[in-house]
Amino acid sequence: MTATVSTPARPTSARGRTRRRLGRTAQVAIGVASVVATLLLWQAASLLGLLPASVVPPISAVLGALGEQLTTELFWVSLWQTVSSAFIGLLIVTAIAIPLSLAIGLSRFVRESTLVPIEFLKPIPPVALIPLTMLLWGPSITMKLFLIVLGALWPLLTQMVYGVREVSGIALQAAKSYRLGGWLTTTRVVIPSLLPFAATGMRVSAAVALIIAIVTEMVAGVPGLGQQITLTQLAGQLPTMYALILATGLLGLLVNGLLRLAERSVLFWHPSQRGEQS
Repeated sequence: MTATVSTPARPTSARGRTRRRLGRTAQVAIGVASVVATLLLWQAASLLGLLPASVVPPISAVLGALGEQLTTELFWVSLWQTVSSAFIGLLIVTAIAIPLSLAIGLSRFVRESTLVPIEFLKPIPPVALIPLTMLLWGPSITMKLFLIVLGALWPLLTQMVYGVREVSGIALQAAKSYRLGGWLTTTRVVIPSLLPFAATGMRVSAAVALIIAIVTEMVAGVPGLGQQITLTQLAGQLPTMYALILATGLLGLLVNGLLRLAERSVLFWHPSQRGEQS
């Protein structure tokens, strides 16, 4: 008699997709609930006098001030000044990081030649250069762009260099065997391998660009949301000040969400993205 061995049935793909959707829904629900709980605690602490109203106004007043700001032209102009400078800075960062990372990752000579200047410049906080840039350009868009590029370049460049160096040696050998040449090897082998690293670096660089833009506006008086935060603080308009700070947080959340959507569209072939979308 022949014995038969039964193997446990694997969960269907539909069941797996359902579990992943439920997991993502639970994560989003927990995140929203934590934010709501924090705002309720803020409101309760203000009403009970645990937080001085002269320093921390109730969240209801802050949300009311935020609603008023959304109806003013000054808010949208300031928002555009902040977002546009960060976006232009990211474009410049991308134009620098792509060829430089390819050169560093593919050439030992370039890697060793640029090691010292990169490691010297990377730890310098852009805010520390505000006095120098004020002397060079004053409170201008040029000054803000220079600091944004200086601070946001390193996350993207570092991730892309890692991506180039993680390219499979077997894939490179196969490309060499098929005599693809430098251009086809770069576009068909190297770039697809570094795209996931570049996506992560871009999200980090975007957050850094927004932070530097807002801090520069606050400290140097360059027009934007940061300048409006400083002006409302000096005028004693605390609910409006907190409302603008809340707007900067929402802006960062929006930018991160848009970049994640773009990442899913560009990296639809990557295993991590297929897992999220299935």
